[in-house]
Amino acid sequence: MYFKGTDRAVFLDKREFTGPIYTQIKEAVDFVLRNIRLGATIDGLVRKEKYELPPEAIREILFLVCIRLSVAEMGLKSNTWIL
Repeated sequence: MYFKGTDRAVFLDKREFTGPIYTQIKEAVDFVLRNIRLGATIDGLVRKEKYELPPEAIREILFLVCIRLSVAEMGLKSNTWIL
């Protein structure tokens, strides 16, 4: 979900992902990238675009969340929270 403000009372965009987990993670990364800032710098004649968060970090976070949720669904107890 993409929320307006900080109280999470109003959301601007919501998506639900289905299918294989690798497809869900890819679609979730694409969703995040559509909703964060994308800046650019000009180096000579070349434009270099850069997201405010690295796409690799977003993918890793979503992957870790999926693992954590899978562990929780299996009923395994863990005292370590990655996020």
